[in-house]
Amino acid sequence: MIVVFGATGTIGTPLVTGLLAKGVQVRAVTSDPAKVDALQEQGCEAVVAGFDDPDALAQACAGAQKAFLVTPAHIDMRQWKENVIAAASSAGVKHMVMATGLGASPKARLTFGIWHSDSQETLKASGMDWTLVQPTYFIQNLLWQADSIAADGVYHDDLGGPVSWVDARDIADVAVEALTGEGHEGKAYGLTGAEALDGAAMAALLGKATGRTITVQPVSVEASQAAMVASGMGVEVAKAMVELSTLAPKGYLAGIETTIEEVLGRPAKDVETFISENQDRFSG
Repeated sequence: MIVVFGATGTIGTPLVTGLLAKGVQVRAVTSDPAKVDALQEQGCEAVVAGFDDPDALAQACAGAQKAFLVTPAHIDMRQWKENVIAAASSAGVKHMVMATGLGASPKARLTFGIWHSDSQETLKASGMDWTLVQPTYFIQNLLWQADSIAADGVYHDDLGGPVSWVDARDIADVAVEALTGEGHEGKAYGLTGAEALDGAAMAALLGKATGRTITVQPVSVEASQAAMVASGMGVEVAKAMVELSTLAPKGYLAGIETTIEEVLGRPAKDVETFISENQDRFSG
């Protein structure tokens, strides 16, 4: 039995699909009761548990041998991960695969790097075997702009520099391999795509796919943070997000890791393919 926390998220959704395709018994955990039926229809067990509910987390972990953990970006994410790690360890889970972020380490200086590092150290001290998947920005984030790109032909560049975007399906596939394969214990897998693209390159790919001219509109740090807060994100998390984005103009988000190809034996999915797969959404 593998228990998946964050089962209906950007990583969790393809992860559950991938595990089920391997014939693995899966217990999918969601905080939303409305999503239970859809999870069960896929062929997995589904339970409801909030990250702040120790009793429900303990029940979710009961009888599981392995676990996958990812949480949303939230001011309480460290406590949430600590709660799940404690529940899993107490339940006898042997191996946990946890999603954090590229660059997370005890030497990290940025807020997200520090938060993720704290959680990594908690997992390492838990007594369970562990594997870390540490992705950069998700290609799927482009879909946040799909409606405005379709309507206005504008790509809003809130990063201002090249980024080695990674497909969340690749993150999920690496996690599936770590959960079902051998030799992944004690490994930290930095995950990126195989190319780094800036705003102009992204707009060019969007234009190629839609047959339109897509222009680039830079977004200031202040405007980006205000938009995140307006969408419901907490102020501290929004500050951490824009703090991370300021690395892009310096080229610090452009590094390329070859982990996906090494672990999966195939190239990482690229941005152009993702845009083509979602052409209708970007075209309107």
